[in-house]
Amino acid sequence: MNDLRELLPDYALGLLEGEEKARLEQALQTSPELQAELAELRAVLYRLPESLPPVVPPPRVWAQVQRRVSPRRDFLRWAAAGLVLLGLGGFGVEQYRRYQALAEEQAKLARWLSDPEVKWQLIRNDQGQAFGTMLWREEGPCLMVMREPPPRGKVYQAWGRKHGAPPVSLGVFTGRVFETNYEGFDLMGVSLEPPGGSPTPTQPLGRVPTS
Repeated sequence: MNDLRELLPDYALGLLEGEEKARLEQALQTSPELQAELAELRAVLYRLPESLPPVVPPPRVWAQVQRRVSPRRDFLRWAAAGLVLLGLGGFGVEQYRRYQALAEEQAKLARWLSDPEVKWQLIRNDQGQAFGTMLWREEGPCLMVMREPPPRGKVYQAWGRKHGAPPVSLGVFTGRVFETNYEGFDLMGVSLEPPGGSPTPTQPLGRVPTS
């Protein structure tokens, strides 16, 4: 079963072919556990681009865009409009920053998924509900990928814990992707916290054993 689990990320991305694909699909027909893990993995991988809603400029902003773009060169009009939009105060700049951050998250996730040595495990709570996935390499680096961005007014906080010791904060993040290191910890976890984080987890979401 473990060797089939290792094939799930490639299958979710449509990269699996031939005998391995056929073997996994046959197992999926009779394994509710594999079906559930595939569904959770797809939710994590495919929902990253949905973290930001479509951007529709307010009418007053779009009116300024139209006034600043010359109508004589239609073939340049829309390209120029995009650049002008970025210069119209906080609206364009803020949207640009958010999309840039999302693009960086997607690129980081793509780099991790392209490594054949990467392993993964769902971040689950005590009831078995998954909130995300942790990708990791044997030498220690790991990537936390959450299913949803944190709610407004909250941040995610990553934790590492060694058996018999209190949890150690590894940092806070406001997006869906966080890169850290699990070396020296028996357990990795994520909690939902107020901005700036907390000294100890106040709203744990899930954890992943690392030993």
